Amino acid sequence: MKRIVMTRIQRVLWYATTLSTGILTGFLVSHSVMLGRFFTWLIKADRYDVFEESFSVFRLSSHANVHYNLFLVVALVIGVLYAAISLILRKDRPTALLAGLSTLWVSCVFFISRFSDAEAAVASGVADQSVRDFFVAWNLPMHSSFAIFYAVCFLLLLRSGMRQAVRD
Repeated sequence: MKRIVMTRIQRVLWYATTLSTGILTGFLVSHSVMLGRFFTWLIKADRYDVFEESFSVFRLSSHANVHYNLFLVVALVIGVLYAAISLILRKDRPTALLAGLSTLWVSCVFFISRFSDAEAAVASGVADQSVRDFFVAWNLPMHSSFAIFYAVCFLLLLRSGMRQAVRD
């Protein structure tokens, strides 16, 4: 009985993890295709004043980064729970470790590389030239690689769900 309940919880967490991973894939593809390219272009075109005059004000007044970060935290918690229960049940362990913890892996790279600091400085309009140069060099490659990673994780989660459906 306990295993049946745990299996159902794992299934609900799989759905939530798959959904959040798909959404994060979309966020990062959008950033890689449009918004990130716009930010990079503004800085390369020596139009950083646009960040200082508009984007940083928008960011503060709309709390856009707070909403995005809240979504990331929820995705992280759901993914960790999915991975933990999958490991306990010994079900889909490779997928759970890679895809279930995808937000953890992305966050580690984002913070360890110190890109998080550069992005915050650029977005708030206080970055000096060296920080802007670092941001321009890393922005698109980093976000594009995150988009690809999340897409692969999303596909792994879908594959895992299809395999489970066949077993049931």
